[in-house]
Amino acid sequence: MKLLIDIGNTTTSVGLWSKNQLYMTNYSKNNKLLSSIKKYFKKEIDEIFFTSVIGAKENELIISRLKEIYKCGINQIKSSSELLGVTNGYVQPKKLGDDRWVTIVASALFYKKPLIIVDCGTAISIDMVNNKREHLGGYILGGFDGYSKAFKDAYHLKNIRIKEDAVLKKKNFPNKTEDGLTEGYLLMVTSAIENTYEKIKKNQKISPQLLISGGYGKIISKRLSIKNKYEPDLVLKSIGLIANNL
Repeated sequence: MKLLIDIGNTTTSVGLWSKNQLYMTNYSKNNKLLSSIKKYFKKEIDEIFFTSVIGAKENELIISRLKEIYKCGINQIKSSSELLGVTNGYVQPKKLGDDRWVTIVASALFYKKPLIIVDCGTAISIDMVNNKREHLGGYILGGFDGYSKAFKDAYHLKNIRIKEDAVLKKKNFPNKTEDGLTEGYLLMVTSAIENTYEKIKKNQKISPQLLISGGYGKIISKRLSIKNKYEPDLVLKSIGLIANNL
């Protein structure tokens, strides 16, 4: 049984991986990581695999603490130029986020077709992979929270916040400022995804698989006009699939 951990910019995801399945997932703020893994203490953990986008010193402290708790191997999966036959499209491969890299590698191995992988977290990333398992590069957009903060210096807009429940109600044209901001954000993100999809589709013999993940992924997934698959636990599942093949 493997313990999987994904440390993001603000949130940590934890889960167990056994017999090619992910279960007992848990989400918490980064400063609550050690307390969130208490529920796994009594499990027979054979190995730990994790990804992280935080600093090296913080990761060293986490690894040290995990070693005190679990008497097993601890493996950090970092972005690299190549892994399991999948190549990294970045000029400096280590600069690609580790969480993005694991989803690229695992999805390329699993789907065996062109891919567009969208992670809707603190930032929104859009990564493209061709049918040769080559990562082509990726876009980065502002996230849901950062977008609303962009208007903090505008007098009539600075106190307006995007409400998640309002996003689910599609409107033809916004007639309120709050709706205008919310719908404008959705239009920006979905247009970027759909434009990228059409561009990749033209250069591939097979239509790409569109994967959506992240905290705001469900909202974006429902608004897209293109068929897509929403995977809320994509990073953890990807770590598990990679762990099976290493």
